[in-house]
Amino acid sequence: MNERKHRPDTEEGIQNHTGAQRDADFMRPFLSEQRINTLKQALARRTRYITVVLDDIYHPHNISAVVRSCEAFGIQDIHVLQVENPFRPNKGVTKGSQQWITFHRYTSIEKCVNTLRQRGYLLLGADPPSKGHASLPVDQIELNTPLAIVFGREKEGLHQELRDMCDGLFHIPMTGLTESFNISVTVAISLYELRRKLDSIDRRIWELPEEEKADLFDDWCIKSVRKGPEVLREIKARLKIP
Repeated sequence: MNERKHRPDTEEGIQNHTGAQRDADFMRPFLSEQRINTLKQALARRTRYITVVLDDIYHPHNISAVVRSCEAFGIQDIHVLQVENPFRPNKGVTKGSQQWITFHRYTSIEKCVNTLRQRGYLLLGADPPSKGHASLPVDQIELNTPLAIVFGREKEGLHQELRDMCDGLFHIPMTGLTESFNISVTVAISLYELRRKLDSIDRRIWELPEEEKADLFDDWCIKSVRKGPEVLREIKARLKIP
């Protein structure tokens, strides 16, 4: 939730700021220590070691629930394929979670996959086992390399092209008569299992580099202040900082 009230914007509050400081330093007078600590604690557990790919998800409620789950489990990046359907989260469902996530949007499956491969990701598509192909239970996924987990459309599932380009498939084992979970439930269960595994390995493998944490902290501090970008511009204008 954004903080709605500013501390008084006095000359005393900004007189020690210099052009060498980061944007977060300019926003500190408007943030409580509790808010700053909350942001830092979230950053300490943020990761890009696991990322989520959404293949043309079209229902706003599902999109929003997925975004909320990703943020809650500390996943920083969501890669969004918009081949046929626009990606439009419902802010009433996301509850502001979308502002803490980094979105990467594509209209080409090939470009999305190539980008992820260049960044060193193994791609695993969510798809139940069937005749002709194997699918790994989610609890058997190993985190010995950066992982992109790919989720398909609500009814049709993964585009065949994308499915063929994945390095493997995984599923959530089920014991009832229902054939599948809702996409948002599938994402939440998968991330819960993978986050549990992630927290059991050396954090130096998955935590963000310090410079990335600093960049996100700048961004989050601005977003935590009402009209943060305008406030920052005003402060820099007063101090004659470009």
